[in-house]
Amino acid sequence: MPSKRRDARVRGSALACGVDVVELARLAQAIRRGGNAFMRRIFTVHETAYARARKRTTLQHLAGRFAAKEAVIKALAQVDPQHVPAMNQIEIRNDRHGRPSVVLMDRRRRRVKIHVSLSHVDTVAVASAIVTR
Repeated sequence: MPSKRRDARVRGSALACGVDVVELARLAQAIRRGGNAFMRRIFTVHETAYARARKRTTLQHLAGRFAAKEAVIKALAQVDPQHVPAMNQIEIRNDRHGRPSVVLMDRRRRRVKIHVSLSHVDTVAVASAIVTR
């Protein structure tokens, strides 16, 4: 029989998951080629400001957010393939403890919770997203 402590941590049943890996060199090239139009198409104003405030690791933070958005899109596409948000309609924010969270800006009432985790090193960023009820 499962312990009460373990059961308390389970908040909902997983509906879908998504994972993405981003090579920092490829993202840097896309930013150089696409410029501000690319940045606006992918990132929100808050995400860009968050990353640029971290001078030495700006690209890593952008890549982490790019990977997280792709992971969210992959997970949501499994739940509702007809209504997948655009990249700039997904915002990755950090709470006061530094934990990432997802904010959807597409005004669609979704009855799901999206859990996201991201990590980055010098050359790659990776993220996973799990959609629950």
